[in-house]
Amino acid sequence: MLITPDQIRAARALKNWSQADLARRVDMATPSIGNIEAGKHTPTPQTQNAIIEAFEAAGIEFIDGGVRHRQDLIRVYEGDDCYLRLLDDAFRILAPEKGEILFSGSDERRSPPEVVEKFRAMRRSGIRMRSLVKPGDTYLMGDPVEYRWMPGSLFVDSDVKAIFGNTVAYLISWQDVWKVVAVKDEAIANEARRIFEFVWSQAKTPEKSTADVLY
Repeated sequence: MLITPDQIRAARALKNWSQADLARRVDMATPSIGNIEAGKHTPTPQTQNAIIEAFEAAGIEFIDGGVRHRQDLIRVYEGDDCYLRLLDDAFRILAPEKGEILFSGSDERRSPPEVVEKFRAMRRSGIRMRSLVKPGDTYLMGDPVEYRWMPGSLFVDSDVKAIFGNTVAYLISWQDVWKVVAVKDEAIANEARRIFEFVWSQAKTPEKSTADVLY
């Protein structure tokens, strides 16, 4: 898909982003964004894709001759890499602002090496993480202060939820094809965040980690 300088400017206006804001999200110099918007430089396909992905992750889509807020409330990722693709979206959204991602019902024993490496990259970028885990679980790859033991009545094996930005995502791992169902709505995300914070405030902090792999 080819996008025009006018579309990029319009997309920035919808998000109230400066050229510097966009440049930071696509790992470019601010003057380069200015040159693209002024028509002085034609971006490579890789750069165009990076710009499109940055806006799509922020809820903006490019349409024929224009831009608009994305209409899809629900997004589904399928396949063995579905969780990594969700984390890629979280990285793009959270890294520029050094935001936070919350996990509920996670079990880090199940994290494959590629997920561990993605978490390490997210942490290096300044993204913060907190997790509600099964009571008594001490296999914690991060600092124990980042975890709380959620009540046993709330913990369901394989029921993993992630909350970040305007997104609440559910990992569906009990079907033949793994899926992540992401609901992108600010009100829904804020309610999930409030519930997380309430459980967090009532839960106990683990005193140690017994994990043999650390972030």
